[in-house]
Amino acid sequence: MSIFPKRTLLNKGVTIHWNFNTAHLKGIHIFPFVRIGVKRPDGVVTMLYEGNILALPDSKEQFSENKTPKYKYLNKNTPLLVLADYLSGQAKREVLVDILTAIQSGRHYYFYYNIPDDAPIGKYELISEVHSNGEIRYSKTASDDFFFVEKLEIKEIKKQSEGFIVIVKNLSTEPIPVKIVECIENGDDLSTQLQVFEIPANTEFPITYHSEKTFLLYNEEREIIPLTEGSGIISLRNQQLLSLSKKEDFGKVIYVIPKDTDETFKLDTISKEIWLKADGLNTKELFENDQVYKDAYQELVQSGLIQEIKL
Repeated sequence: MSIFPKRTLLNKGVTIHWNFNTAHLKGIHIFPFVRIGVKRPDGVVTMLYEGNILALPDSKEQFSENKTPKYKYLNKNTPLLVLADYLSGQAKREVLVDILTAIQSGRHYYFYYNIPDDAPIGKYELISEVHSNGEIRYSKTASDDFFFVEKLEIKEIKKQSEGFIVIVKNLSTEPIPVKIVECIENGDDLSTQLQVFEIPANTEFPITYHSEKTFLLYNEEREIIPLTEGSGIISLRNQQLLSLSKKEDFGKVIYVIPKDTDETFKLDTISKEIWLKADGLNTKELFENDQVYKDAYQELVQSGLIQEIKL
């Protein structure tokens, strides 16, 4: 079995792949009872499939070398993610040859499991049972048949003499891998410094950093939290608008051109500064807390030139 993604969040879900391979059947058929499900951290089980599946033996027909071979299977459009998942993890490498051999001959089933907002945080285990003649066969990848539901909260951010400290709470019963990215600007050049580690389960964990433009990434880097005080809302110039920089008598100006209208916005002095600073690394507080920028910033937001984004 394989799960995509391996780490997810509340109000989202995972897709579960299950391969039923019966290429080994010779002269017999089977009609097993199959159970596929998910067990939550609190023990609650949700069954995704319960029923019998008929499997018939392969043809015994032999083909000579001068005959065009007949197709034995319908084409299976197995996602590359399935193959990639089987390549990860020690337990999966041990059975990799058998699994890859069974990719084309097996039947591939896909189940979607939704995680509601009130679901528990932590490790979810998959159930795979094939009942035949009173015996039960389990998944060959049973040791890796699980996924995680994660959640982090920022409890506090403090400014120190040499930087900042943030207290991050892990609400999961499992450790959560995180990546801290500190952005360092030197003129037009942007470089980063990284920290990669795990936050222990059920812990309020302190993290120190130095740049005001620092981000915490988790959930396989899909979730990004700006480590800044305030709303955490990012100001970003509208990426669907074309902008051109032009040198005029009194200096450079920026023209912003919407694609679906004949209207053109001319930005100079303060509005130009705001447009350039709204690069997706600064929060809206940089503009709203500055009397020089405040009114012009609100005009740019209301006109749709600047967007406010909650990561």
